[in-house]
Amino acid sequence: MKIFKHTLTATFGIATLATFFLPAEWADDIWFNVWRIIIMLVFLGLLLSYRINHRLAESVKKSPRSAQILMIVVPAAVLVFVLIQALWPGFAVLLVRKESWPFYRNAIFIKMAFQLIAIVFFAILVCNFIKKKQILPTIFACLVILVLIVMAGEEISWGQRILHWSTPNNWAAMNEQYETNLHNLATQVFQNVLYFGGWLLLVALPFGRNQITKFLSKFKKITFLGDWLPPTYFLIIFGAAFGLVDNMIADTGMHFGSILFSIIATAVILIYLIIPARGVLAERICWTLGIFMIALFFNLFVSEVWQFNSGAPTEYLELFINFGIMCWAINLKQRLLPVRQRHH
Repeated sequence: MKIFKHTLTATFGIATLATFFLPAEWADDIWFNVWRIIIMLVFLGLLLSYRINHRLAESVKKSPRSAQILMIVVPAAVLVFVLIQALWPGFAVLLVRKESWPFYRNAIFIKMAFQLIAIVFFAILVCNFIKKKQILPTIFACLVILVLIVMAGEEISWGQRILHWSTPNNWAAMNEQYETNLHNLATQVFQNVLYFGGWLLLVALPFGRNQITKFLSKFKKITFLGDWLPPTYFLIIFGAAFGLVDNMIADTGMHFGSILFSIIATAVILIYLIIPARGVLAERICWTLGIFMIALFFNLFVSEVWQFNSGAPTEYLELFINFGIMCWAINLKQRLLPVRQRHH
């Protein structure tokens, strides 16, 4: 029976993954949408039938005061952005994508600031790992730093958005926005990787933290990765942000399988968690789930921000993802760096 269940889960998992790579145009077919949603829901149902030991109540109870504040403040910030997008779409664009000074593309500099702060904390960890001669953690942290450096460089097109140099003709011909960067060679592909990667880091990995840690403990060389997983309470802090998606009739958003799956999975996980929750924990999950649903509804059916600037809605989600990456780096430093070293 277990073998059958494992096989079924793997089959629907592969089928779900396959929907990520199918042409986005297929989403215009209502029956394709129905079937891919069914496949995703069956896969999620099979995963949850394993009774994942998330220990969310314990994680929230032991979380620092700053984290408990973020559980209220971050979803509240999502709600504020949703209201601005719904009521003042033109102003919502100016907040993140104004194309002239002052407030020139504010979001890219805020995101880069989050990335640079994360780099600093990872660099501190690297120094600590080197002192302890921990080779694999050092390599892994350096890889994360490299990824963050690339992300920060891409945000400002490696300085072009500050110094305003001209893009070489050959490069401009390949780049969707005629800029000196890599991500606009295939904008939607890079965005999907960022959004799905952000969802994995801030929702999926925290939810399955205990099971993943237990699995990694079987392999001595990579056991340390279990300590790198974000704490479970992260999904309460950042879950609401994944309701910030493009309008359903826009060229992005729900058309793409990975984005659709992260939306459905976030809703399923939060509902799954709220059923047995009681007291303060139930209030925290209700707060996150409620704002997630409000954000999803307004972004899909009400907000017209994308009509003013097609790239503006995505900036809001990217802000929260990069803020989450920074919080992850800070949390890692607090947990992995010995107390004595922090004090000295």
